[in-house]
Order: sequence, then structure tokens, then C-alpha cells
Amino acid sequence: MYSTDTRTLQPGDTYVAIRGERFDGHDFVPQAVAGGAAAVVVERDVDVPEGVEVVRVESALDHLTSLAHQKMAESGAAVVGITGSVGKTTTKNAAIAVLRERFEVVAAEGNLNTPLGLALTVLNRTFAADSVAVLEMGARIPGDIAELCRLFPPTVSVVTAVQGVHLETLGSLEGVAREKGAIVRALGPEGTAVLNADDARVRAMADGLAARVLLYGAAPDADVGPDIVTATLPLLGEHALSTALAAAAVGRALGLDDAAINRGLAQIQPEKGRLVRLPGRGGSTIIDDTYNASPGATRSALGVLRDLDATRHVALLGDMLELGADEVEQHVVVLDAAREHADLVVAVGEIMGRAAELLNSAGPGGAVLTFATSTDLADALRAGRPFAPGAGDAVLVKGSQGARMERVAAALLDPDVDPADVLARQSVSWQQTE
Repeated sequence: MYSTDTRTLQPGDTYVAIRGERFDGHDFVPQAVAGGAAAVVVERDVDVPEGVEVVRVESALDHLTSLAHQKMAESGAAVVGITGSVGKTTTKNAAIAVLRERFEVVAAEGNLNTPLGLALTVLNRTFAADSVAVLEMGARIPGDIAELCRLFPPTVSVVTAVQGVHLETLGSLEGVAREKGAIVRALGPEGTAVLNADDARVRAMADGLAARVLLYGAAPDADVGPDIVTATLPLLGEHALSTALAAAAVGRALGLDDAAINRGLAQIQPEKGRLVRLPGRGGSTIIDDTYNASPGATRSALGVLRDLDATRHVALLGDMLELGADEVEQHVVVLDAAREHADLVVAVGEIMGRAAELLNSAGPGGAVLTFATSTDLADALRAGRPFAPGAGDAVLVKGSQGARMERVAAALLDPDVDPADVLARQSVSWQQTE
């Protein structure tokens, strides 16, 4: 097994020293050796005891990705690559559930979607003769998707949506579409593009493709439409059907019949932090959607909150990050929608705070309460402020990853439930990250 984290490394693992933005993995080689590492991959000379193999390379990341690329090629496994502005991880989980009806599935837990994360996934998994790798592919800067497709060439490429996420680095919605579209441009003629028929920018990715195209969605010309789904879906939100249709299209692309597809859809496991219903203090219900946030996803989550039968609807919303120059205006729109859907709205973070100030000073409408950080709000909730959750309350908790709103969900959670069992970002490494 390969590991880049001494806190989770197991005896016999190979420790890979990665240079990151905040830490240099070489500084932790002694801890890795003390933890039982059998080998270390490094970019500079290090002192290790006799018996510990040292692999010196120019780039530890390139070394890992090269090994993973080679392993994937030798495995002969089909690769399902999934990208999009929202819904990647949920779609990945749905596709896994469907494909397990016929295949051995290789996939990462959570949303490992970078070259490093996918390399570790491939290297640390065993491939059988009938394996299919289901890989979420993320992008922050131009070229990210093309690089992931070079390393792990897709057999089936799925695009869920094009929305205003990562605009600071991708520039515009057109820039987002170009970047996400790289996953279908990487397909050969024998491949299949699975595209959301209800998103105009995604649908347009079919133009000029040599690969087979399967459109999914509610559009009348979709190849995979709502009539295929007969299973009861274990997902919340308007996106549940779209997610199921994407997974069904992946199943059809790889030869599954509708009966097998629906057996799989009924087995979907919701991902931690993505519209998961959890028991809260005082008999309340938490809708935990803390993994990440964008304006579209937040409005969708507010719709889920609105539709719940509840005595009181509460929305606790953290900053939505990387939205570009008009980020405050986008937060104002979301908070205004929240006031329509919830009896109490609390804004958390610097951007949310600025938006709330603008909204509160603009005139009629319920006041939006503000807290500087998720830690501040979590501490206040434990003290019974700004509300005490009770029976019949429904509480939505949502924000971008950097807002760390899982801390708020933890403060609201029923005391008999262990946060590590149900919430995102509960690992030792995350708990030590501010």
C-alpha cells in the first residue's frame, strides 16, 4: 500500500513524501519509518535505518501517477470518468451501486478526484478480470481534466452540469464548459459520452464527437429518461432523479439491463455531507449538506428544506467560495431565497456576512443573523443560541468546504450519534486543519 499521511500509514506501507502548499512530506519521513514504513519515495536524500528501501525520484507525484497509469493500462479495466460542476460524488456513488450488479468496481471513498487521489486509489486497489474503475475527476484550473484523462483514459465519460463554480480560476461559464468538456473529447470512437440533456452547455458537448452519445434527463429526446426508474431512490432533493438517470445511462453504456440497473439504484449509499438526513438534538432533523456549496446547489438544498414537513425550518449557510468578482451578489441572491424558504436564516463567514448586511439594510424581509466562523456558531448552538433545536425542527446546514460547516452539524447532532460515523471531514488530519 502507498501512503502520503503518516497518521494513517500502516506497517509495511510505502510512504511517499509529497511537497504540498503547507507541508513538505520529507519532514515526516522519521515518523513514517517509526510507524513501520517498509519503503520511502523521496525527492531528496534522507536518513533512514538499514532495511528501509529508499526510492529517489525527481517528482514523487509524477512517480505515483506514472505507476498508477501503468497499472490501469495493464489491468484492462473499463474506466468511467465523472465530472461536472455539481453532483460528481453522488453520481459516482450511484454509478457504483448500479455497476456492482455485474462488475467488480474499483473506486475511491469520498471525493478523491485529483491526480494524487486517483493514483492512490488505483495503486491501493486490487483489479479483477471484470473490474470497472469509477473515477471522479475534478478541476480547478484549465488542463486539469485533460491531465486526468491522460493518466486514466475513460471508456465512459459522464458530465453532470456546468455551473458557476471555480470561476476565479476557469474565468467564465464558457471556461467551465471547456474544461469539463475535456472528459468527452478524450474519448475514442469506441467510447460513450453520458451527457445531461437538461443542461444546454453539457448537451452541446455532443457536437462533433466520434464517440457514442447517451443523453439522460427529462428532455423529450433524452435516450435515458425518467420512465426507466422504477426503484425507490434513497436520495433527497430534486437532483435525485437526475443522478439516478446518469447512473442508469452508465449502466446501459456497459451493457446492463433495466432490471439490474434498478436493483442497483435501490442500493445507492448517500455520501457523507451531501443532503443526508440525520437525527438532531431535541428530536430535530438535520439535513447535512456540508461537504461543499455553490449557488445552484444551495438553492436546491433550500428546496429540500422547504418541502420537509416541519414545525420550524432553519437554514444555517456558510460561505460559498471561488465564485469570482460578483461573489457577494450571488450570496445575496441565495440568502434572499433562504428567507423565503426558512423561518430562521443564519449566515456564516466573511462573504455571507457582507451579503447579509446588504440584505438586512435593503428593506422588508426577515433579518439574517450572522456569525464570523463555523466555530463561533457551533459554540453558540451548544449554549442554546441563536436557537435551541426541538422536536419538529428541520435544520439545513450547508457551506463550501473551506467554511467547515460540518462543525455546526456536529454541534446539532443527537448526542447518541458519533460524528465520525455520519459527518464529513472527521479524520485526524481534517480535525487538525483550520
